[in-house]
Amino acid sequence: MNEKPISPCTTNFDRINKNFFDTNKGWNLTFDAIPDLIAILDSNHKIVKVNRAMAEKLNTSAESCIGTNCYQVVHNSENPPENCPHKELLKDGLAHSSEVLEKNLGGYFIVSTSPIKDDDGTVLGSIHVAHDITERREVEKDLQKTLDEKDILMKEIYHRVKNNLMVLSSLLNLQSRYYKDKDIEEVFKEIQNRAKSMALIHERLYKSDDLKHINFTEYLETLSNDLYDAYTPDKDLIKLILKIEDVELDVDTSIPLGLILNELLTNSLKYAFPNGRSGEIMIELQENEEGKIQLSVSDNGIGFPVDLDYEHSDSLGMLIINSLTDQIDGKIMLEQINGTKFTVIFENQEF
Repeated sequence: MNEKPISPCTTNFDRINKNFFDTNKGWNLTFDAIPDLIAILDSNHKIVKVNRAMAEKLNTSAESCIGTNCYQVVHNSENPPENCPHKELLKDGLAHSSEVLEKNLGGYFIVSTSPIKDDDGTVLGSIHVAHDITERREVEKDLQKTLDEKDILMKEIYHRVKNNLMVLSSLLNLQSRYYKDKDIEEVFKEIQNRAKSMALIHERLYKSDDLKHINFTEYLETLSNDLYDAYTPDKDLIKLILKIEDVELDVDTSIPLGLILNELLTNSLKYAFPNGRSGEIMIELQENEEGKIQLSVSDNGIGFPVDLDYEHSDSLGMLIINSLTDQIDGKIMLEQINGTKFTVIFENQEF
């Protein structure tokens, strides 16, 4: 006798029995097969039904939970907890969820409640589902510990780099005393200030909660005032004006930009006001209309030499400025109206 082959789908369906889900037994078996902890609650916080997973977590039977207050059984409390999502659901009829540590259930859970309503929309209770996230929280805890240890290590590195740069600066200062030549002494002083400008960045990073970015505004103020004090014996002759907005920059931008500022301000302080001439130096930091960061150093001194091409100069200071401007993908411009104004424009890196 030739029999018609039975498809796998038909066979599986027959094994389950097509009427299986129409029976209470079928739905109970399905309910108990769900690994999340499930409880059906009425509007008085009474347990109507729990699945096997919930009962096992409570070390009791599903039947013994029925009719008890959920907060007594689950939380060992006489009142619902403050963050109880079922309590919130009874107020507004909406679904709620919260992440909780439930010691009585042995870990962390995301608890979600969805309203159960009758045909008229009246809330009869809720279905209460607790998903165990204890393992995930432990992984997060270990990861956070690793990140904290990394931050401590990075802070220590920044601290040591800062200390080493300050030691270098001090050695340069000591070495310069052995030379009577003013030009050589000036070279040592400039190198010393470059080391200090980088040390200042690392000091900011060491003290910051964010090891990737610094408040460049505070750094700019400190660096500018330090250079002003170093090169201005008579502060009645030369005034330093700062017009700066609050800007946070990536550390990879802050270090070269700090060195650029060091060179531009040093040039103005050294050369713009010879022979006791008085004047003003202004430093401006702002975001322009195109959303780019703009740093300007201007003075009303004698002006930049007209025969000097600042983009192709052999001067070490200008070579440093142009090279570092390229490093931050920036653009530098020179204006010579009533003195000298250098402006560096660049894109701020996305955080």
